[in-house]
Amino acid sequence: MKRETTNECCVSSKINVGAKKANNGRDFFRRLATEDDSYKLITPENMCNLMHFFIQQASLNNKSITFTKGMFVVFDSTNKIFEKFMEAKDQQKSGDGAKHVGYLKRLKHMGSQAIHSLIKSSKKSQLVESDTFIYVRGDESSHYHSERGSKWDRTREYPAYGMDIPGACTYFTIVEISLENEAFFILGLPSGFGHILFGKLPAVHSDGKYAGERIYIKPEFFGIRQLKDFVKHTQNYFSHVSRRYVCQLKDMQTKPGCSKEEAFRENIDKKFLDLWKKVLMTIPTVWNVDDQYMKNATKFGIGEIYRQVNELKANGNDAKVKDFREKMIKQYGEDDITVRKGREIIFTTKKLLESPLTCELLSKMKKC
Repeated sequence: MKRETTNECCVSSKINVGAKKANNGRDFFRRLATEDDSYKLITPENMCNLMHFFIQQASLNNKSITFTKGMFVVFDSTNKIFEKFMEAKDQQKSGDGAKHVGYLKRLKHMGSQAIHSLIKSSKKSQLVESDTFIYVRGDESSHYHSERGSKWDRTREYPAYGMDIPGACTYFTIVEISLENEAFFILGLPSGFGHILFGKLPAVHSDGKYAGERIYIKPEFFGIRQLKDFVKHTQNYFSHVSRRYVCQLKDMQTKPGCSKEEAFRENIDKKFLDLWKKVLMTIPTVWNVDDQYMKNATKFGIGEIYRQVNELKANGNDAKVKDFREKMIKQYGEDDITVRKGREIIFTTKKLLESPLTCELLSKMKKC
């Protein structure tokens, strides 16, 4: 994607971000948000560029939430970006794999695919290459389960989708090892991701900063369309789930693998929920902690807890919630706290459209 010459200033890139890819991702995002036919630009390479751009912007957010591996949520005031993803999906000649949604159906399909490939290979026949890279995952994702509604809703109204990006965004980068030596590396998606999970969530506001559709986008190591990737994806999922539960144990909470960024991502920290429950139990007017507060706090996370805190404060319980509120703001920051579930990175279309360029190696860009 060729960019026009500009007098804009630039900021330094994060270590695992390709500067040129991030800038191409920035241009791609701007076109997605403003051009009607931009769905034609949705390719594996441009989606990889978009992840470089997002991860670069996450490193510049100056918030208390940091990004290593996890979830992006975009509040799209244009209501166009998800629509463009769907248009690109529907243009695929080989379809979107919707008829194979469901773990049993998918396994059966992958098994028949493997047998078909073996037969074709043995007969030295030409295999027809599929153009499908955007496919329906339906309810085959554990992310934002409650927000996406019932199983029926998660399958039909708010299904998950996936994009496989294997080797689509390879780029060269130069890293200085010492004053005399430089090393060349070939890299792809930042941090080695090869798949992008995405979907739409119900809107939370009709106007203001967070108006418009919510889109969640999560880089992952493996997709679920190919058998070898499906197996690795399943292994990663069970490893992540087991780590989340192990990290609740007191003796494990200080271990490196149990850092909040690694273990919880967009999920709300259970220890934080437990602390809020203890605070609620000290307030006389709270007659049923679970039904009145904890049910929604568990479902909707930090934003809902923050609303509850402010409601109780306004009702004369400032002394009871003051310390917890301060701890909450210190841990999660005040920016985006009203719409936050856990430790996800939150963007708005407006803010992304105002984002700076990333400084490219040997370029004549001026630093901001």
